[in-house]
Amino acid sequence: MQIQCPANVRLEEYLLSQGIHILTACGGRGNCAKCAVRVAAGKAAVNTMDRVWFTPAQLAEGWRLGCQVYAREPLTVEITS
Repeated sequence: MQIQCPANVRLEEYLLSQGIHILTACGGRGNCAKCAVRVAAGKAAVNTMDRVWFTPAQLAEGWRLGCQVYAREPLTVEITS
Protein backbone atom coordinates (compact mmCIF):
# COMPACT_ATOMS: atom_id res chain seq x y z
CA MET A 1 0.00 0.00 0.00
CA GLN A 2 1.33 3.47 -0.84
CA ILE A 3 0.47 6.45 1.33
CA GLN A 4 1.01 10.14 0.68
CA CYS A 5 2.28 11.89 3.80
CA PRO A 6 2.30 15.70 4.03
CA ALA A 7 5.27 17.75 5.21
CA ASN A 8 6.04 18.63 8.84
CA VAL A 9 4.47 15.63 10.56
CA ARG A 10 5.64 12.44 12.22
CA LEU A 11 4.78 9.60 9.87
CA GLU A 12 3.43 7.32 12.60
CA GLU A 13 1.09 10.04 13.94
CA TYR A 14 -0.12 10.89 10.44
CA LEU A 15 -0.85 7.25 9.65
CA LEU A 16 -2.80 6.85 12.88
CA SER A 17 -4.85 9.97 12.03
CA GLN A 18 -5.77 8.23 8.76
CA GLY A 19 -6.77 5.00 10.52
CA ILE A 20 -3.63 3.18 9.37
CA HIS A 21 -1.72 1.23 11.99
CA ILE A 22 1.86 0.06 11.62
CA LEU A 23 3.37 -2.48 13.98
CA THR A 24 5.27 -0.80 16.80
CA ALA A 25 5.86 -3.55 19.34
CA CYS A 26 8.61 -1.43 20.94
CA GLY A 27 6.30 1.52 21.48
CA GLY A 28 7.88 3.59 18.74
CA ARG A 29 11.42 3.58 20.12
CA GLY A 30 12.95 1.94 17.04
CA ASN A 31 13.98 -1.20 18.91
CA CYS A 32 12.03 -3.85 17.00
CA ALA A 33 12.00 -2.84 13.29
CA LYS A 34 8.48 -4.22 12.84
CA CYS A 35 7.40 -0.84 11.44
CA ALA A 36 9.71 -0.91 8.39
CA VAL A 37 8.48 1.24 5.52
CA ARG A 38 10.02 2.24 2.21
CA VAL A 39 10.10 5.87 1.16
CA ALA A 40 9.20 5.71 -2.53
CA ALA A 41 9.24 9.48 -3.17
CA GLY A 42 10.69 12.34 -1.19
CA LYS A 43 13.52 12.20 1.31
CA ALA A 44 13.48 10.97 4.89
CA ALA A 45 16.60 11.43 6.98
CA VAL A 46 18.48 8.32 8.09
CA ASN A 47 18.87 8.12 11.86
CA THR A 48 20.91 5.92 14.19
CA MET A 49 18.22 3.26 14.60
CA ASP A 50 17.75 3.04 10.83
CA ARG A 51 21.48 2.29 10.56
CA VAL A 52 21.16 -0.44 13.20
CA TRP A 53 18.39 -2.31 11.35
CA PHE A 54 19.07 -1.71 7.65
CA THR A 55 22.06 -2.35 5.42
CA PRO A 56 23.53 0.55 3.44
CA ALA A 57 21.86 -0.90 0.32
CA GLN A 58 18.46 -0.99 2.04
CA LEU A 59 18.89 2.58 3.26
CA ALA A 60 19.70 3.65 -0.30
CA GLU A 61 16.48 1.93 -1.44
CA GLY A 62 14.53 4.11 1.02
CA TRP A 63 13.92 1.70 3.90
CA ARG A 64 13.28 3.43 7.23
CA LEU A 65 11.68 2.71 10.58
CA GLY A 66 8.18 4.13 10.25
CA CYS A 67 8.03 5.04 13.93
CA GLN A 68 11.11 7.23 13.54
CA VAL A 69 10.31 9.15 10.32
CA TYR A 70 9.60 12.87 10.53
CA ALA A 71 8.43 14.11 7.13
CA ARG A 72 10.14 17.45 6.54
CA GLU A 73 8.74 17.38 2.99
CA PRO A 74 5.85 15.47 1.39
CA LEU A 75 6.61 11.74 1.17
CA THR A 76 5.18 8.74 -0.59
CA VAL A 77 5.63 5.73 1.66
CA GLU A 78 5.12 2.03 0.95
CA ILE A 79 3.78 0.05 3.88
CA THR A 80 4.34 -3.67 3.59
CA SER A 81 2.96 -4.96 6.90
